[in-house]
Amino acid sequence: MLGNDILAKAASLNEITAGKKIKIAVSYCLIDDAESNTSIDSLRSEDELFDRKKVIVAIDHDTPAGSVGAAEVQKKLMKFARKYDTIFHNGEGIGYQLILEKYIKKGDIFVGCGNHTAIFGAKGAMGFRVKPDKLTEILKTGFIEIKAPEIVMVEFTGKLNPGVYSKDVILQVIKEAGSKALEGKVIEFVGNGLLNLTEEDLVTICSLTGRTGAISAVVNFDSTLDGDSYCDKYKFDLGEVRSLVVKPDNYNEIVEADTLEKISVNEVFIGGNAGGKIQDLRTAARILKGKKVAYRLRMLVAPVTSAVYIKALQEGLIEIFIDAGCLVMNQGCSVDWGKSQGIIDTDEVLVSAGTYNEKGHAGSDTAKIYISSPATAAMTALTGHICPELS
Repeated sequence: MLGNDILAKAASLNEITAGKKIKIAVSYCLIDDAESNTSIDSLRSEDELFDRKKVIVAIDHDTPAGSVGAAEVQKKLMKFARKYDTIFHNGEGIGYQLILEKYIKKGDIFVGCGNHTAIFGAKGAMGFRVKPDKLTEILKTGFIEIKAPEIVMVEFTGKLNPGVYSKDVILQVIKEAGSKALEGKVIEFVGNGLLNLTEEDLVTICSLTGRTGAISAVVNFDSTLDGDSYCDKYKFDLGEVRSLVVKPDNYNEIVEADTLEKISVNEVFIGGNAGGKIQDLRTAARILKGKKVAYRLRMLVAPVTSAVYIKALQEGLIEIFIDAGCLVMNQGCSVDWGKSQGIIDTDEVLVSAGTYNEKGHAGSDTAKIYISSPATAAMTALTGHICPELS
């Protein structure tokens, strides 16, 4: 199992026994302007970091700052990065994606405080989420102590049908596994179906595995696996996956998009870790090209990083979005962060290609957030109601 191999190497052990406490070396950790920024508040002036070039500070959530409080946090992070001479990214896009683009490699261990730490499994690495106080200690020691997790096999076979995307795949996994069965475990994605998915597909899939309760994920292309070594196994035929939508407030209700009643939508967002990559933008632009978004519907698009933004400009995607009536935002978390951009009012409905749909996340407590693929979001923007691509 690749997951155990990565953990064993990071812990300098020959093998891993599930349930036993292990101490593993950290390759990179992230401090951003979301929850993890408080991790540096407890550092004393004399404290040193374990490795300045393995600590990444990224201002990526509330960019540009949408409040005095956000500006104060960002000022604190700039001061910290300057003092310790860490890696620093300001306004260049979402930290996880920047790390995928620039730093992480197979076998690495990543630590952060956000919900998308499993995203690095797409590169054959492993990411773990910790609380800010735990991150404080890791910043000083370079090690994280965990109980060695059990590994769950999730096997993909077959090939996706037209109009079905990687976001639908991970939503199908969440729907079948639920939010408790995989709690505290690591998902290892395997199978011939992986060969029919792109790296960006795998990024989307890994970024949302935390919704199953799993603590991490890793993609393993090894075709000679011993299935008996896993604690549990799930199998998915990609050809049987359909366009799915997550209903508001949690991930407990995931339904086929074409079974929903005709729900009028006020705002559509395409962006975030699971919806703002170049592949996502290409899909949305293909659907929107030469058309206009529905009357009085607001559509926001946010490329995930500066590199993706530039590529979208070069390919003419930004022009397509603007011509269709979209508002193109700066690179970053944007509406998926839900604190300053794209706020929705009382009883409004947002369809998001991002990941967060909790009550009050992007505005009013009575507003509703549905999660979908970028394709379903783009079709919804054209029709004004939730609608999959092939409806």
